[in-house]
Formats: sequence, structure tokens, C-alpha cells
Amino acid sequence: MVSTKSRCGRSTVIIAGALFVSPLAIAAFRVPSSAARPRLHPSVESSNCNSRRRKYNNRPLVNAPVLSVSLDADEQQQTSLSGNINIHDAANDIISRAVEQQNSKANGVVNGQSQPQSRPQQWQKKQHRYQKQRNINNSRKNNKAMADPEFLRKRTDALLRKTEGSKADKRTFDWLIDAWSYSSEEDAADQALSLLSRMEELRDADNTSAVVAPDVKSYTKVINAVARSARADAGERAEEILERMIHFGDPELRPNTFTYTYVIDAYARSPSPKAPHAAQRLIEEMERLRAEGDPEVRPTTRAWNSVISAWAQWKGEEMAWGRIGSGAERAQACLDIMEEWADATGNEEVRPNSYNYNSVISALAHSQDEGAASRAEKILERMETLHRTTGDEKIKPRTATYNAIIDAWAKSGEVDAADRAELLLAHMMELYETGHNADAKPNVRSFNSVLNAWAKSGHPMAPERAAELLRRMEELDGSSDGKWDVSPDATSFATAINVYARSHAFGKAKIAHELFLHMKELYDASGKEDLRPNGVVYNSVLNACAFSIGDLEEQSQALDIANAMLVGLDEGPYGRPDQVTYGTYLKVINNQMPAGEAQDQVVEAVFRKCAKDGMVGEMVLRQLREMGMEEVFEKLVGKSFWGEFNLSDLPREWTCNVIEGKECDDGNSAADLN
Repeated sequence: MVSTKSRCGRSTVIIAGALFVSPLAIAAFRVPSSAARPRLHPSVESSNCNSRRRKYNNRPLVNAPVLSVSLDADEQQQTSLSGNINIHDAANDIISRAVEQQNSKANGVVNGQSQPQSRPQQWQKKQHRYQKQRNINNSRKNNKAMADPEFLRKRTDALLRKTEGSKADKRTFDWLIDAWSYSSEEDAADQALSLLSRMEELRDADNTSAVVAPDVKSYTKVINAVARSARADAGERAEEILERMIHFGDPELRPNTFTYTYVIDAYARSPSPKAPHAAQRLIEEMERLRAEGDPEVRPTTRAWNSVISAWAQWKGEEMAWGRIGSGAERAQACLDIMEEWADATGNEEVRPNSYNYNSVISALAHSQDEGAASRAEKILERMETLHRTTGDEKIKPRTATYNAIIDAWAKSGEVDAADRAELLLAHMMELYETGHNADAKPNVRSFNSVLNAWAKSGHPMAPERAAELLRRMEELDGSSDGKWDVSPDATSFATAINVYARSHAFGKAKIAHELFLHMKELYDASGKEDLRPNGVVYNSVLNACAFSIGDLEEQSQALDIANAMLVGLDEGPYGRPDQVTYGTYLKVINNQMPAGEAQDQVVEAVFRKCAKDGMVGEMVLRQLREMGMEEVFEKLVGKSFWGEFNLSDLPREWTCNVIEGKECDDGNSAADLN
């Protein structure tokens, strides 16, 4: 007998070999036997510049053909299988490689051979900036005070209160503003703005003006805080500060490249549909200022990447007949403009690097544009060709690049998507094995994304291909040379199980359960934490049980396995049932158990346990409705079967552990009921 307490802290449930006390429910929960993923032309009108700005040569933003892919709505694998490229990690990787390469050249050695000691001054300055930024980032990570919100509040309050006799100088203010920028606190931007206002007040006082007067760095740090705040008006607020700096007319306050870049960042993080147009306008203004001879401002790949990010989120223009335009195609057009600017102006700091290419690929992978996966793969081919012909490491495609394109194929819904994804995985393995690109080494995510492509493919051979991939991962992981690090993890098994769940294979519940048991055996033998069973894997097996097809024996076996999985998750050390668990189990009962009094009582027992666990979410209520049991629904929920209500209308203890907005296995969001 096991006693478990609800996570709401509301009640205690006694579990005796099964979850419930109802005799019929206990009978239902039987333990099964042991058998048992160019060029573009038509132009669009750019945003108008204001009186102090001009377009760069009246250049329009180039449009590309419209693209589309279906979005992946499987929350069970969304985090692990996402093709999103971590932009900051990618940027740091590029910076590190650039610095290492430049250090090598500075020492006169390239590929083991002596080289002449000559290098453009521009690259010397760039290397210095990269190294300085890395030192600053390391300092932020290692500074405990910057990570202590309570300390920051006390220090900020003290500075804002003091009017005379304060020993604080500009460095103290700048340090606090910078700390707030990276604090992730909700009021970080307001705190930084308050500190800037205080500096301006003290600047205007004759006796302290030289001590705390804000300079371009101070204003830029505040803009960065606003950009990172996720405020809806972040872009507008950041540009207001930029306008103030320009209005001052003080050479010491003249905005520089970093200032403009952070304002563009603010727009890139803004949900406003006008944000990408503003970001595009600002990058064009940076080019105008550079062309006019401003030594402090020039567009860079970093600034352009924020423009690309802004366009990637754009959903098109709302017209009377619907939406037109594509954010992903605009993002892709940015690459062409960057190339044009680099060729026309000689400014190599705007020539696209792998950071920019990866961002565009990510935009395509997450768009709803037709042919997005094919276009993403063409960008990869462009990167491979450029790297092969120029040897430029800054445009070398790496594992993350290939993974994003595999994921784009998985989400595309195209007939041959899974085959294309697997071909790309084979290409990665060949590049790595032959030494042509050691940075294209496949990892677990590469294999998992291909498994996901097969799960979504609907191909009759999908289960066999998934099983072969899983076997191949285990084989590579156990190879004697040890050069592969692709040991399957819990996500690998959950995805392979989902391949069977979505197939028409006979005996899918049994096979899914066997895969689960094999994973558990591997975990018990190896102790690898990434193989530890979790709720996602349990839910995947339940899903296979829910959609098992066949005779009465098949249905009975599916029900047995579902019972064992639900009891195992509730009683075991691997987590607790969530709303998806309960919702999927109700789907098993609906599909595999005949209607009648026994089914009604099992449903009631399941719902009451779900309510005690605080897991009554949208998926649970939807499954109850789909079962068509009007009287049972109204008895259990206390609401009309046909009425409209929200989750907030239910007792709080029923829903307190539901993760709001969590997407269910069928892609529907656990939001308010309609």
C-alpha cells in the first residue's frame, strides 16, 4: 500500500495495487503478462524614413516567393526536437573561432606554416572587440552580485535616494544599469531607466556633473536593458532614447554601432507587426551614416541578424482578402542585401556568416511557407559551396545548421520529407567520416529529428525505418573506435514509440511497451540520466495503446498495457501523471473498452484521481466530451455538457497543477474551453 499526496496539498490517496477503490476500477487496472523530420525579385515598398533619415540608395527590401510548412504542435517532443538554433551560442561559437583564427595569423602560423606578418587594421580592431566582449561576458557570469536581485534593488534604491554627499561615481551607475540588463527581472528596464534619469539629474547639478554625467555607454546600456525587457513597446522606448542622444548634439553622446544594434534588438524582440520595418529602417540608416563618413556607426552582421530575427517573426500584412507576405522570405532576402552591400561598399562586416545563414534557416524551419525545407537546404548548399571555394570558416555549416534543416523537413508535411531528412543525416555522417567537415558530426538531436520526420510521415514503412535508426544509434554508441556520441536518449525512444503509435501496424501497443522496457533496461544497466524514463515516454506508450487496432485480443492487450503504464507512473520514481497522461488514458478507455456501466465507473474513478492531482486540463475535458457521456460529464464536472466555460470556472484544486498553454499530443492547446 502506497500513500501519495496531491501536489495541490489538498488530499491523500491510498493506492493498493491500483489507483482506485472502486471494485470495477480495480478490475480494469490489470497488470499485463510478460508477453504482453538566387536571387529574388518582386520588390515591396520599404518603410518611410523620417526627415533625418534617408534610404540607402532608395533600395527596396527584396521579396521572395511565398513558402510554407506546418508547425509542429507536439509538446511532448517540442523542446527536445526543436530545430531552433541557439543564436547566442552560435554567435559565441563564431566569435571564438574568429578570435582563435586571428590569433593564429597574428603569430605568423597558419596550418603549421609561417606567414607574413601583415593584416588589415580593421581585423585587428575587430579581434580586440571580440576578446573584450568575451572578457565582459565571463565577468558577468562570474559576478555573484550581478546575479543577486535583492542586492541590486538595495544598491539602486540607495543611489536614487541620495541627493548630496554621495560617493557613487559614473562607474557605479553604469555597473548597476548593466547588471539590471542581464538580471531577467520584470522591472529591470524600469530600474535602468530610473538610474539614467538620476544620472541626468545629477549631471545638471553643477557640483556633480563631472562625476556621474552619463555618456554614450550609459545610454547604450539602458537601451540594452529595454531591449531585453520583453516589453511590448521596447522598440519604441529604445528608439526614443536614441532620438534623445541625437537631439543633444553632444559629440560625447553620439550613438555608435552598439547603440543602433541594441535598438534594432529591441524591435526584434517586439511583438509589434511594425517592428521588422523599423529594424530594416534603422539598419539602412546605419549604412547611410557610414557612407557619410561617421566613424562610429557601420552596419554589422550582428545588427543584421537582429533584423533577420525581426522579419522571422513577421506574419505578413493584414489585407481585406487575407494576409500577404512572408517573414521567412523577407529574412532570406536580407542575405542578398548583405552580399550586395559588402560587394558595393567593401564593408566585410556585413558579409553574411554562418550566424546569419543559421538564423534564416531557423526562420524557414518555423515558418508556414510552402517549400521552406527545400529553400533551407538550398541555403545549406550555398554555404557548403562558399566554404569549399573560399575556405572561409565564418560560413562553414556545422551540426546545428544541418539539424535545423532536418527539422524543417520533419515539419514540412511533404511526401518525401522523412527520406530527405534521412539523406541529410547520411550526408552529415559522410562529411564527418571522410574528414571533409569535422564540424558536421551528427549528434543525438540529429537522429531524433529524423525519427520525428518518420513519426510525422504516415509512411507504411515508418516503423521499420524508425527501428533501424534506433538500432543504428545503439550500434554506433557501442562501436570500439568511440568516435560517435549518439547514444539514444529518452526522447529517441519516445519518438520511436510515437512512430508506432501513428502507424497502422498490428500489435503496436505491445511493441511500444517492449521499447519502453528496453529503454528502462538500458537505464538500469548504464545509469545514464538521459535514458531515465519520464512522463513523455509513458504518455507515448499510452498513445500507442489508445490507437491500437485489431481484434478483441489486441484491444485487451492494449488496455492491460495502458493500465500498467498509468499505475507504474503514479507509483514509480519517474514522475507523476499529468493532464496529457490522464487525457490519453481516457482516450484508451474510449477506444478500447466497450461502453457500459463498467466504462462509466472507470471514467469516474480516473477523473476523480485526476482532480485530486490538480490535473484537470483542457485535454481531459475534451476527452470526456468526445466519449459522449453527457450525464457522466455533468455529474463529474458540474457543468453543462453543451455549455461554454473556462478552466478558471472549475475548482482551483482541480486545475492547480495544469501547465497553462501546454500543447497536447494531438496539437491542441490546453487553453480556455469554448
